[in-house]
Amino acid sequence: MSKDQDTMSFRRVDDPVVSVVVPVYGQWAVTRNCLRSLASGSERTSFEVIVVDDCSPDTTAEELAAVEGVVVVSTPSNLGFIGACNLGAASARGEFLVFLNNDTVVHDGWLDALVDLVVADPRIGLVGSLLLGSDGTVQESGGIIWSDGTGFNYGRGLPATAGQVHAIRDVDYCSGASILVRRELFERLGAFDERYSPAYYEDADLAFAVRAAGYRVVVQPESVVTHLEGVSNGTETTGGLKRFQAVNREVFRRKWRHVLPAHGSYTGPGDLWVGRNRRPGGMILIVEPSVPKPDQDAGSRRIVAVMDELLDMGMSVHFAASTHVREPEYILELERKGITVLITPEEHNRFLAEAGPLLTAVMLCRPDVAWSYVDRVYHHAPDATIIYDTVDLHFLRMHRQAEAADDPHFARLADLTWLKEFSAMQAADVTLVVSEVEKALLGTVAPDIDVRVLSVIHDPVVTEPKPAGRSTVLFVGGYAHVPNVDAAIWAATEIMPLVRAVVPDATLQLVGSHMTPEIAALAGDGVETTGWVPDLDPVYRGARVVIAPIRFGAGVKGKVIEAIQHGVPVVGTATSFEGINLVPGTDVLAAEDAVGFAAAIVRLLTDDTLWTAMAGSGQTRMVEQFSAKTARGVLEDVLAQDHLPRRTRLAPRP
Repeated sequence: MSKDQDTMSFRRVDDPVVSVVVPVYGQWAVTRNCLRSLASGSERTSFEVIVVDDCSPDTTAEELAAVEGVVVVSTPSNLGFIGACNLGAASARGEFLVFLNNDTVVHDGWLDALVDLVVADPRIGLVGSLLLGSDGTVQESGGIIWSDGTGFNYGRGLPATAGQVHAIRDVDYCSGASILVRRELFERLGAFDERYSPAYYEDADLAFAVRAAGYRVVVQPESVVTHLEGVSNGTETTGGLKRFQAVNREVFRRKWRHVLPAHGSYTGPGDLWVGRNRRPGGMILIVEPSVPKPDQDAGSRRIVAVMDELLDMGMSVHFAASTHVREPEYILELERKGITVLITPEEHNRFLAEAGPLLTAVMLCRPDVAWSYVDRVYHHAPDATIIYDTVDLHFLRMHRQAEAADDPHFARLADLTWLKEFSAMQAADVTLVVSEVEKALLGTVAPDIDVRVLSVIHDPVVTEPKPAGRSTVLFVGGYAHVPNVDAAIWAATEIMPLVRAVVPDATLQLVGSHMTPEIAALAGDGVETTGWVPDLDPVYRGARVVIAPIRFGAGVKGKVIEAIQHGVPVVGTATSFEGINLVPGTDVLAAEDAVGFAAAIVRLLTDDTLWTAMAGSGQTRMVEQFSAKTARGVLEDVLAQDHLPRRTRLAPRP
């Protein structure tokens, strides 16, 4: 035993969550590196290590005897990989089994990532790691099996940062170099099928059996393992143990002949995009300027909710950020949902060129995105349904801002924006708006456009809200948005002094991202400039009244719906309630000037009966208009409809 091995040991665990089974046949130096990586990690998941010594011809048995805490199982004769794994699994005590090749080095957090995923979703039966080669490039991010039984390691040769290898995805199989399976399920399926002895295709066979039993097979790219491919059995398939790769492919093909035809064959790179994520609902690409930040703005919360519905519909969802800016924390949130995030121009272009012909739909969000992408979509995705998502009617908001500021130059910019928006509507198959008001407006100026309402998506967070323990007057908004800046200043300087004249201890809390020095300077005299908070739930729990003093803008105001979602009554302007079927005086209170606005706030601060009635009534209206069920119906209808050839909707040539 080498000197540095003296410190390698494993804590004995009475009731391990995971049993890590490592089959070995000689090559002690390789096994030692694997065990050292296991011992040096900081996993919070309790695990035992079972090393199956398959009659190693070297000093492996002696060396293992000196490693404290390892459970050593010795085979009576050389059983091969499958026999050794099954023997090790029979000695396991953990709820989950992890089969790990000895020619691997695990990265910190690899085991927690596997366990967290399978614990969170009882539908998952088997989950595999992201495998890297010794050069740091991807070796496999899940595997594909074609209809002839041929296997393909998805992502091979790509950089480890490539967006297409990082989403949690349903895959055909995961390499047995590092997989986790529920022990009860593994035993129920009869362990690894011995007909594949001594090795190869047993991992694919297990994945197919897991899926046939009604469970999901997924890859977890947050579990990273370096696999020194070929160390154990070489890479040549014509001799040695590797020859069983071809032999067992035929065994596998015969066993699963009733399933394999649905897997299709490889005809080009587009098939890889289909095979990498087996989903029944087709593929969609969504393009937004930036990665959504749902803890910062309502638009982000809306598009994430839309993607959640698309995922639930069985679609393979791909998201592209046109500004190409990485937001690692927010990208990870999407990838954990199963959304593939494409950031770089190269990733965008590659996806459209390779997957475009197979896309079911493309959703282009906001006018600038539509202008910059629609030509590429026409070229690469001729059969995809093109959806233009306005998010809100930008020209309408800009015109209202120009009128409020009496700015003719800005009014001309609003006119230019209308040309962009109208062109995007003409080029698309379907245009999405967020309110019936906007749909009616477009019906008068562009009656030939197919317009659908897909609004914000909210279900109640708080049911049966009560006024007790609430005191603040709350405004929530992103201060990179001019209408929110105007609203905050108006509320702090003109409305709240009138409120405090009647309710002296009333306090306005300004919450939201991108707080500017101008907004921060409003602090004092009953105004708190809180800024961005990671979780709005506690803020809403302390709010007695939410205000939306929006004097210009367009679209449905997410801040209004979000307040009602949390059971807090709202005081707002007609603009802030536009597109929302709310009855002033019953569901909300409305005012257009500072005096009326302040009086409405005071009523809700002092009248518990009014507060309770309005909180309940508002939630009833919200469920009618903005539930996930309503949004789901719109999306299903849009994606199911056959559309006219696009050339009939474009302007005629001069």
